[in-house]
Amino acid sequence: MRELTVTIDDGGMHPAINAAVQKCIESGNVNRVSIMATGGSFAEASTMALMGNLRVAAHLDCCRGPFLLRGSDFPESFTSWYKSAETLAYSVKKEWSAQIEKILATGGVITALDSHRHLHNLPALQDIIISLAKDYGIRTVRSAVLPDKYMRFPAGLKLNSLGGELKANLESNGLVTTDRMLGFGRAGKINRRYLNKFTTLCGEGTTEVVMHPATENVWSSGQPGELELITSEWFGDWCSSKS
Repeated sequence: MRELTVTIDDGGMHPAINAAVQKCIESGNVNRVSIMATGGSFAEASTMALMGNLRVAAHLDCCRGPFLLRGSDFPESFTSWYKSAETLAYSVKKEWSAQIEKILATGGVITALDSHRHLHNLPALQDIIISLAKDYGIRTVRSAVLPDKYMRFPAGLKLNSLGGELKANLESNGLVTTDRMLGFGRAGKINRRYLNKFTTLCGEGTTEVVMHPATENVWSSGQPGELELITSEWFGDWCSSKS
């Protein structure tokens, strides 16, 4: 089977991201929006996804905040999480469950789970994400299997290893994930050159392209460029030729 899913992450984080989501919906070139319940504009993102007939993922957050549960004291960096995830796992499950409930309360249906900064790939949190998926009847979970791991991001090598472990764990529990995830090596700065490197690879199996468009720079100078790319005729042709 060949299948390509284009996901916009950080839905609801910022009005400029939601504005980009709306433009992408109108282009017809996206499949899913991953909504951050800790974002100030999350309810609007949920409504847009529902009205635009997009699939919804929960973009579970334990880095950025503000968190939903009182007393949450979570580190920001992936490195800090790598050291403390096991200790914080119980608190993470409660917080992530609250975030899922908040999105569901808007009337949407969550069909996939992922997390901000890919925290759920950490060994101590893999069982948490699997448990939540089963509890809420969510069949799909993102795993960070990175074909661009050879690029200039050393963290990609470690994340790719963890993603491979999570993929195996998900499949052994009867859950669904893709064969690969594109976007890590150029997060917020994806362009045609990057995508063209994986044209042949995306013709095999299942691929999720994770993108971060915005109408202005929210956290990357490349976000308006991603929006222009997604809404282009070229991108629509690139996607349709893979699936």
